[in-house]
Amino acid sequence: MLAFAVPAAARATSMTVQASPGRIVFGRSTRIEGQVAGNPGGDGGLAIELQADPYPFGGFAKAQAGKTAPDGSYRFDASPGRNTRYRVVLAAHPATHSSVARVTVDQAVATRVRYIAPGRVRIVIRTRHPAGLRWGGRPVRWYLSKGSRAGLRRVLGTRSEEPRPQETRLVATIPVPAGRFRFAACFRARSLAAMGAPGMVARCGEHRFKGGKQAPYQGTGMAPFGYPRRGGISRARRYLASRAGVTSFAVVTSQGRLYGSHIHRRFVSASVVKAMLLVAYLRKLHHDHRPLDANSRSLLDPMIHVSDNAAATQVWSIVRDSRLRRLARHAGMTDFSIHGIWANAIISAADQARYFYGMNRLLPREFRRYADRLLSHIIGYESWGIPAVARPRGWRVLFKGGWRGTSRGQLVHQVARLRRRGTTIAMAILTDGDPSMPYGINTIEGVAGRLLHGSP
Repeated sequence: MLAFAVPAAARATSMTVQASPGRIVFGRSTRIEGQVAGNPGGDGGLAIELQADPYPFGGFAKAQAGKTAPDGSYRFDASPGRNTRYRVVLAAHPATHSSVARVTVDQAVATRVRYIAPGRVRIVIRTRHPAGLRWGGRPVRWYLSKGSRAGLRRVLGTRSEEPRPQETRLVATIPVPAGRFRFAACFRARSLAAMGAPGMVARCGEHRFKGGKQAPYQGTGMAPFGYPRRGGISRARRYLASRAGVTSFAVVTSQGRLYGSHIHRRFVSASVVKAMLLVAYLRKLHHDHRPLDANSRSLLDPMIHVSDNAAATQVWSIVRDSRLRRLARHAGMTDFSIHGIWANAIISAADQARYFYGMNRLLPREFRRYADRLLSHIIGYESWGIPAVARPRGWRVLFKGGWRGTSRGQLVHQVARLRRRGTTIAMAILTDGDPSMPYGINTIEGVAGRLLHGSP
């Protein structure tokens, strides 16, 4: 067995080391400093080496060279790009070295939250890191919560982008609730442990975020409630609860959010469905590459302008139930159904408010102005309810009403889209079992008046 003698200088010498600070952000620097003591030949002027072992920690290699000060102290400035271990060795006796100082390098993360009306935010999380980590093109899970303390639930999936070798971006556009919200993003890559503390490696839950509060890609934001205000919606709920009959209302706010009372309660549509017949017919013209000719106008104009039932029956015989169902699917309706004559279609306030709010999207571009004119110029003696309340307040109103007798009593409905100075909202107010038609009209005007309280 061979034995090697260790020089006395090496046996007597001790070395300390520390990193100050021990945790930095990518692009910043740290000091590696310490003291040499006990060297028989003196502690000053000794040749030393700073050795580094960056992630994935394959072994130490020379990073810098230097000499000790007269008192044996030393200092190196280092700018590691990833988590790195450091030690200092005597150049003359490499076996003599300090303990290990660890430097944690966090990503340089910048987050931008930009509110996009209606009801959405665009989140851009940009992280700077050393090249070669290959973080682009990875699946990203996005999580959201209402408020800053509620649990984060998964809402969206995207992929990471790597526009430059030292930059990764996580980008998403997400619908958000009104008020304060919290978000987090999470993705997996083999080299994620190259940066940050060991416990910060993202843990992407299937349905809930498990990364913890120290995970790098998270933040908070604030989304406006929109118009009508919370107070107006609350007053409308209380008022409607005091009215006789079976009632429901839904409003889509200027931020695209849906509120109301019994919004999915289902009612017979009566003439309200004529607004769907109008759009279904215009979509059929577009599909068949046909213009809006005199024959089409002779049906659509009276069906909307004076709510002519015979014209509606002719339009329905052309579009049939199948096109109404297809339109309902495209509009995102969940409660609509139709079997038999058009007047017996089943609707809900939620579906109709959403439908009127997004009607332009459903209409072929060449027919939008025509439909707009029809729905905003219904004959005066049918312009009760929402238009009677909204027009004096400066709103432009596109609407359709419906009324008929039922086994409960009198049914009175109205649905409308309202525009004023760049603000767009929609509301549907449905009633059945009213003691009389004037009573139902008063109910609709009472709800509309409370929703439209105050300026947008």
